[in-house]
Amino acid sequence: MAKEGAAKMIYYCRKIEEDLFLDGNADKQQWKTAKEIRLVDNSTGGKPQQAATAKLLWNDRNLYVCFKCTDNYINATMTGYNDRLYEEEVAEVFIDDNRDMKTYIELEVNPLNALLHYSIHNDLKGNIIGYGRVDKNIKSAVLCDKLKGIWSAELEIPFSEFITAENIPPEKGDRWLANFYRIDRPKDKKAEYTAWSPTGQDNFHRPEKFGELIFD
Repeated sequence: MAKEGAAKMIYYCRKIEEDLFLDGNADKQQWKTAKEIRLVDNSTGGKPQQAATAKLLWNDRNLYVCFKCTDNYINATMTGYNDRLYEEEVAEVFIDDNRDMKTYIELEVNPLNALLHYSIHNDLKGNIIGYGRVDKNIKSAVLCDKLKGIWSAELEIPFSEFITAENIPPEKGDRWLANFYRIDRPKDKKAEYTAWSPTGQDNFHRPEKFGELIFD
């Protein structure tokens, strides 16, 4: 369940036994059992012009993330691994498995199913370095319907990617830090930045604002 407590947003991630078949379908039966996150304006916390949601599931092998984005002008051209996807339209997940706020992974997926996978080092003093991961262990799938103005993405993240977590696979009740973002770039309008746990500025790299991901 996604909710706002006194300090942090909290999401209880439901466990499943099976592996998901990735096809980009955000409406498949397994996702109907997951609690929904609604992204809000990253600066104000208000309702965005273009709605976006996220959901998570996990099993002993993988963490699964699903995004569903309303988009009346799908703006994406990049197709390469670790292209600068954030310069166009993208959905993003940041995950800090050891809660130190200084090292975390950044994953991005765009409407063309291009992926960006960075390991981030953040000294919390404004110096942020992203190291592009050369291994391509993250699986993804995207459905893009320009007529309906919707695109959705599924990510399968092996727990082997999380090298600093206390427990791999996670144990019930383990808490990681995470945030979920979306950048929408409408035609002839200012870009819209949305988030699960707003950072208050056009800067997603504020791990002190990350919410808590609890393995349920």
